[in-house]
Amino acid sequence: MHKITAVIGTTGVGKSQLAVEICKALKGQVINADSMQVYKGLDVITNKMPIHERLNVPHHLMDFLNPEEEYKVLDFKRDAIHWIEKLSLEDQLPVVVGGTNYYVQSLLWHNSLVKELGHTENEMKQKLPADLDSLETHELLTRLKEVDPIMGNRWHPSDRRKILRSLQIYYETGRPQSEILKEQQAEHEKHGMQARFKSLIFWLYANPTTLNSRLDERVDKMIETGLFDEIQSLRKRVVNGQVKLPGQDLEMYQRGLWQAIGYKEFDPYFTAVEQQQNQNTGEPMHSPEDLDRIRLECTEKMKSATRRYAKRQVQWIRNKLLPAVAKTDDVQVFLLDATDLDAWDTNVRETAIRIAEDSPLPDPKSLSALAASMLSVTPQLDPQTRALTWQQHSCPVCKSSDGLPLILNGELAWKQHVSSRFHRKALKRQCPPNSYMEEKKVKTNHVEDDAAGGDS
Repeated sequence: MHKITAVIGTTGVGKSQLAVEICKALKGQVINADSMQVYKGLDVITNKMPIHERLNVPHHLMDFLNPEEEYKVLDFKRDAIHWIEKLSLEDQLPVVVGGTNYYVQSLLWHNSLVKELGHTENEMKQKLPADLDSLETHELLTRLKEVDPIMGNRWHPSDRRKILRSLQIYYETGRPQSEILKEQQAEHEKHGMQARFKSLIFWLYANPTTLNSRLDERVDKMIETGLFDEIQSLRKRVVNGQVKLPGQDLEMYQRGLWQAIGYKEFDPYFTAVEQQQNQNTGEPMHSPEDLDRIRLECTEKMKSATRRYAKRQVQWIRNKLLPAVAKTDDVQVFLLDATDLDAWDTNVRETAIRIAEDSPLPDPKSLSALAASMLSVTPQLDPQTRALTWQQHSCPVCKSSDGLPLILNGELAWKQHVSSRFHRKALKRQCPPNSYMEEKKVKTNHVEDDAAGGDS
């Protein structure tokens, strides 16, 4: 079993810097696990580490893909395994670094993804119905419910990307995704989580308040150093037909390069700028003050999206990675406190290198009180079980904006709804005074029973 080191954590926390420092100290090379940094150029919007800061450390799986191409997780897994095996034979330490969590997950464990069937990408595409991309989202959902009712009820009716992915799995494999998940669940129950490598993972963590301020400053710096030039260049290539946006509506921002935070957020601003440039006569459509206001609003949207993304990255580590790590001895996670940049050498660089050189490894929770707290996790259902036991709920009391019964997706949303003020008011309006308390008691007991069932 090959040995690898991985550096994970939120955007903007310093993962690339630590990866380079580990490589310099321990004779290693970087394997990129950031789905946006695979694209050629576009260094600002994808936050690539500047060449001079890489200190001559080779970086693989970076800067090689054209903007119109997509790089699927199976592509990454195949290519990353190739580089890990190659570097290991050359007595070089493979250091995987990046914030695309499902890339990292696919690499660490066997059977974490829908299995490849040996088909080429072109063969898979030939199996997909030609009209799939052109269908409306509700039409896709109807089709999914016909071939895979479990997954059809699993996804939110407006989540086009996930609905489409479930359909693609069905057409590419000839089997419902839910059936494949059941098979994976059975394998995990029989054999446990099987690590692909002996993995030492460093989780860089920074206090959210400090990190959020740092992320806001980074967005401002990106704007100063060429973000707008990159976005405008991409938009021109789309207009000229050199690059085609994938999908329709919001889906175009959920695939490939177009997921990069900043492109969607600044769309209103550059649309206004282009309208101004294309106007030949008459009063300007937008005053300079209007354009400044739109630009500032878009800047704040980008900052908010970046902060939300960082929060989701931490949630993934705690809710998905750590429970999986607890089931194997071949993967260890050490949390390093990157809150104080002035203490980086002591808290991050020196600590990481010392741990990597130690044998046997220390207890990860012994590093600090923060590590002991953040590395302690509540047992979670595995992804396959969550998907297969997920339910959609219809509230007979509350109505949506179109007058239909309100639909809640998943147990958490349902529990939050039945205990909400909105639901209680609707319940009180509908029920006679004497029956309101009895109905409330029934609803409360239902939620408590659900919660107790989830703990078993």
